[in-house]
Amino acid sequence: MKKSKVLAMVTAAGLVSAISPLSALAAVVSEETPDASVQQQVTLEKTAEVVPTYTVDVPAQVEIGKDAKNLSFSMNLENHDEFIPSGKKVSVKIVSAGYPGTLNKFAVWDSSKLQEASYEIYETDAMAGGRYSIGDEVASWTGSNWGTQNRRIKAVDYENIQPGSYSGVINYSISLEDA
Repeated sequence: MKKSKVLAMVTAAGLVSAISPLSALAAVVSEETPDASVQQQVTLEKTAEVVPTYTVDVPAQVEIGKDAKNLSFSMNLENHDEFIPSGKKVSVKIVSAGYPGTLNKFAVWDSSKLQEASYEIYETDAMAGGRYSIGDEVASWTGSNWGTQNRRIKAVDYENIQPGSYSGVINYSISLEDA
């Protein structure tokens, strides 16, 4: 009697397996056959290379003055499962700065009065003497590290700057490079 119940169950399991879209493995054990084994097939299909993508935001404009202001750089992982590869970093560097005709110094220009005003970029207000220069990396991220990094920017010798409307640019490079 027990054999017929087991046989009926195995037959039913076989029929369900045959008609279901995903086959299941079944092993039958009893006192007469206490051991069984099954082998599962494993497959992998990769249709495209996983290429992590990162977005770095740099403010389009910053207004400098007597008091230091934040200069924020933000990086976002487009797919939060894909981190920056080991041994690599996302880097933001100052390529050039200045105004038309003079892109080699941290300065802004008042074209109506032909006057220049200098500024500086540094990491924190508590940082003594560590100012960034053209060519320096100002922000970087590695691994699963992402978010916003703030630097500080302010006019140099503000009290001696002549009144006027000054403007200039800072050009950055953003790259994925060796850490």
